[in-house]
Amino acid sequence: MVEDDPGVRAFLVSVLAHQGYRVIAAGTGEDAVELLGGERAQLAVLDVGLPGMDGFAVAELLAPDVPVIIVTGDPVGAYARMQGRVENFQVLPKPVAPELLEHAVAAAV
Repeated sequence: MVEDDPGVRAFLVSVLAHQGYRVIAAGTGEDAVELLGGERAQLAVLDVGLPGMDGFAVAELLAPDVPVIIVTGDPVGAYARMQGRVENFQVLPKPVAPELLEHAVAAAV
């Protein structure tokens, strides 16, 4: 899970952890890649507007079959950038309701 806003990151982690998922959380794309350390992600929840490597750049480093949930303030722009991975992407608008995130995660995994 990558989100640069600490409050939003804590919220997303709490929702996912409450669902029983082990969450690796990072504030930047670069930190996320380092924290994964070659481990295969089962799901990625990514912000788009990150310092340095954005959420789409992180998604490109994941295996093509890893589901990606983009949480963004610009859902229209995110849909426009999904670049052929439409079947593995979901886009949720910020602020995201916990129930919406839970539903998106359940549908993705």
